[in-house]
Amino acid sequence: MFQIKKIRPVDINEDIGRIVFKMYESKIEGMPVFSDHYEGMIYLKDIVVRNLDISTKVRVFVKKVPKLTDGENQIYNLANKGFKDYDVLPFFVNNEYIGVVSLLDYLSSLDLKMDLDKVAIDARIIDQNETIGVARNILNKEEVFLVSDKNEIVGAVNCFSLARIISTKRDRIFTPDKIEEDEIKIKDFAEDFVKIEEKIGKDKLIELLRENKYIVYKNKIITPKTIFRNLIKFEEYMKPEFSGFELTEGVYTDVIYKELNNFAKKVQKIIKPEKIKFHLKKLKKTGKTLYELNGRIIAGGRIINANVTGYGLMDLVQELIDKLEVQIIKAKH
Repeated sequence: MFQIKKIRPVDINEDIGRIVFKMYESKIEGMPVFSDHYEGMIYLKDIVVRNLDISTKVRVFVKKVPKLTDGENQIYNLANKGFKDYDVLPFFVNNEYIGVVSLLDYLSSLDLKMDLDKVAIDARIIDQNETIGVARNILNKEEVFLVSDKNEIVGAVNCFSLARIISTKRDRIFTPDKIEEDEIKIKDFAEDFVKIEEKIGKDKLIELLRENKYIVYKNKIITPKTIFRNLIKFEEYMKPEFSGFELTEGVYTDVIYKELNNFAKKVQKIIKPEKIKFHLKKLKKTGKTLYELNGRIIAGGRIINANVTGYGLMDLVQELIDKLEVQIIKAKH
């Protein structure tokens, strides 16, 4: 089970300036919003990427998001859906708000073996003399970018970098220096970052991300979201079901399973199936074995089905795949 943070909800009529400060101090990307009942969530990113007055009310930014609830299977199913878009999700028990769960806490509860080279993504590098507007535009699409000065990396910027200065904003002017917004350069709020050159274990990686929100690895970026996206890519491969495959272990059997699994992967690149199932039946068990092999794919309410019969199982596998592929292509078009 993952950690649940007991974050006090914010009022729907509060000013965003106060909320940004709370998020920055708490190092939390999102907070629950209430009136006389639960309204939704507010997220730091939605605020800091816009040019707004801090007196703007919270209600402008409220989002309806998936609620995590008790029940282990339900929790992880909801989490896998909700964390695709959000870094923090609310947790409820019996329709009562309990707290929030961050993506990082969710990841720390999973038994993961992470390859840093696979979870790191290329970093966007921006000159430190660009304006805050450029930073907002980039952070609207990306989580963090690196900052350069004469081709040397000198810092990084994420949403918390902007949150650090937005709470001083009054009527589109920053105090106490009274600097006009278009005069604020990225170098004014870029921050130092943690950089690692060698691979580290999951626990150490989680610890660094908990403290810093992101790390730089070989001039690439690692965040909880980059880890999650790699995890989802892995989990999105739907393993097919095998029924009746009571085959003797060996190279021959391994090749059959490999062929069918590879076909299932190929199917998922073409359509998005809800189920893939292969059923093997022995029609004649004495003498030379006669097999019947059936393939069934359910996708978008449509059932794609094929059946082959014969003696050579390897040939039957290829014949079944060929028949299913023809139907899949027709279904796609």
